[in-house]
Amino acid sequence: MKDHQAPHNFDEAWKPLPHVPPDGWIHAFGFRLRLFLDLEVCTVYRDLKRAFQDTAGKVLEVGCGLQPYRHLLPHQTEYYALDWEKAEAHFDYRAKDVVYYDGTRFPFEEGMFNLVFHTEVLEHVYHLAPFLSECRRVLAHDGRMLFTVPFAARNHYIPHDYWRLTPASITRLLQEAHFADIAVVPRGSDIAVAMHKINSVCYRIIFRNIPNRILRGINWVFFSLLFAAPVVLLTVVGHLSILLKAGSPDDPLGYTVYCRKIASQAPMP
Repeated sequence: MKDHQAPHNFDEAWKPLPHVPPDGWIHAFGFRLRLFLDLEVCTVYRDLKRAFQDTAGKVLEVGCGLQPYRHLLPHQTEYYALDWEKAEAHFDYRAKDVVYYDGTRFPFEEGMFNLVFHTEVLEHVYHLAPFLSECRRVLAHDGRMLFTVPFAARNHYIPHDYWRLTPASITRLLQEAHFADIAVVPRGSDIAVAMHKINSVCYRIIFRNIPNRILRGINWVFFSLLFAAPVVLLTVVGHLSILLKAGSPDDPLGYTVYCRKIASQAPMP
């Protein structure tokens, strides 16, 4: 019998740009520019900045990458960074002061942290229940977890992109992992998504991988100039839709999730 299943294409022609923290004036300028141009990053930044205001104690960032949001934490916090030991091979980054682990058990004591957070990480975790269980284990009694997940996002870091989660699935996963006070908040609306998607097409054309360096440079300059005005206009419309809460929140850029550890390990109904 003939096999009609086509092989999966795991090639990624346009990989995500590194999310670099604002350390130094060049990186600070690039960081601010990205906050304007990238609506997904902007909404994540906005929610984290607001949520971190009253944070104290020990904080763990899981899947920390280059730690682009570490600077938002108040000075009274004690920051710890954790990432997968294969992050450099599969996600093209490696940072200093990071604890690397095998992707199963977090190398920290139970109840160690007041806050655990991760940004745009859960879609890259295939075994969600054990991961969330580890997040809960290292949280102190009544400790908080905060995370963001994408919704209207392209397939990225192929083949390590597994899920697009809905509020219902997020809530159920957290309930089964014994978290409470769960709030799943949409980031942006369908208007912001539409603006972001059109801009993404422009970015893909500008940053597409052309083997010849000279032709790649010509492509970058030409299309950057050609798309500059439309990108700025569409981005402004996207920001206004977020600011004014215009459009449908049922088709957002992503979700920001807030929850708290509960003491009981009794089975959930």
